[in-house]
Amino acid sequence: MTGDVALTSALRNNLLTLQNTQRQADETQFRLATGKKVNSALDNPLNFFRAQSFGNRASDLTTLLDGINLSVRTIEEADKGITAINSLLDTAESIVDEAKSAYNGSSTSVANIRGLSTDGGAAAAGTALSALNGGIKEFAAGDTLDIDVEAFGTTLATANVTAGDSITDLVAAINAITLAGGDQPLLAAFSATDQAITIDVNTGGNFDVSDVENVKITVNDGTATNDEDAAINFGGTIVRDSSGETTIYSGLYSQVQNLQDRYDKILTEITATANDSSFNGINLLKGNDLLTVFNEDGTSNLSTTGDDLTAEGLSLSTADFTSRTNVDTRSGELSSATTTVRNFGSLIATDLSLIQTRRDFTESTIETLKAGADDLTLADLNEEGANLLALQTRQQLGTTSLSLASQAQQSVLRLF
Repeated sequence: MTGDVALTSALRNNLLTLQNTQRQADETQFRLATGKKVNSALDNPLNFFRAQSFGNRASDLTTLLDGINLSVRTIEEADKGITAINSLLDTAESIVDEAKSAYNGSSTSVANIRGLSTDGGAAAAGTALSALNGGIKEFAAGDTLDIDVEAFGTTLATANVTAGDSITDLVAAINAITLAGGDQPLLAAFSATDQAITIDVNTGGNFDVSDVENVKITVNDGTATNDEDAAINFGGTIVRDSSGETTIYSGLYSQVQNLQDRYDKILTEITATANDSSFNGINLLKGNDLLTVFNEDGTSNLSTTGDDLTAEGLSLSTADFTSRTNVDTRSGELSSATTTVRNFGSLIATDLSLIQTRRDFTESTIETLKAGADDLTLADLNEEGANLLALQTRQQLGTTSLSLASQAQQSVLRLF
């Protein structure tokens, strides 16, 4: 073609070699810049797509790892709540123990009046009024046994028996007590089988059981300068519970009321603690379930079942320490609740251990996948650096060779 420059075969070969060397140098420089020997499917289709598959799975597992870490935090928060609830249950148990001690040495019901002594001394726990069976003994002439019914801070009615009177006389004296309105506050009866007197509150008429603050039996020594109060005070408040038992406090109503208030506050705090043990919208202590997924398709997972650890969920009733029976009932509820909380704590501790193990495994799998992808695509920088140096040397030599060939042609032209 007109205008084409004719090149000798040697010049053309040198030029092609320089172009090829430059292309290889450019590729090597790109590998050094990216750090990869396979940057696209054109470089190595098999390695490229395998590495891409490994990278995609590593990315999916990394996303799942975030969810696994959230599950760990959710269980850790629940565990902290369980620790707090256990502490509150221990405190509640100590209050119940205090309530139990309020009944030590005093009656749990008027069917067995403890703390009564016929000789003015202290009676052993369990001593009942049946000690007076057959007659009121060991009273000196002039001694009396007074029975007082107190309400609204004052004595409403009283009765007494003297030395030589019988148990029947004592029962009759108690039953003869009447209030100003004519109501009979107490009902007494003697059981020959049980060898004991039972005193109950008469719920008939206009009389309210809760009005009675104290029923007091006092031994008065007629020979003493001042009347002796033998501390036979087994009153406080008489309450009829759901079973029909008439319960009697040994002057400890205010103390028991204080214990009830403290107990109810603890129940409120147990519920509040359970409600506040939420993380990421999941509260295992309120019965929410937690699902932790370990693989991409969800076939490997762990379900952590929640439980209701509020006071209501633990079947903890509000305080009612009006009888030893009720106190024992609350003690049983606390024991059951403590067992439930501890068992649930053990359950989630096991799940936490499993999740942490799977988390470590997932992290290792992610690292393995990334390493596999790198093995298929990463370049050996030392090798690529050496290749670039060799190509640059070859390029310099090719340029020199091309220059010499060009000079030879110029020398021929100067002959003309």
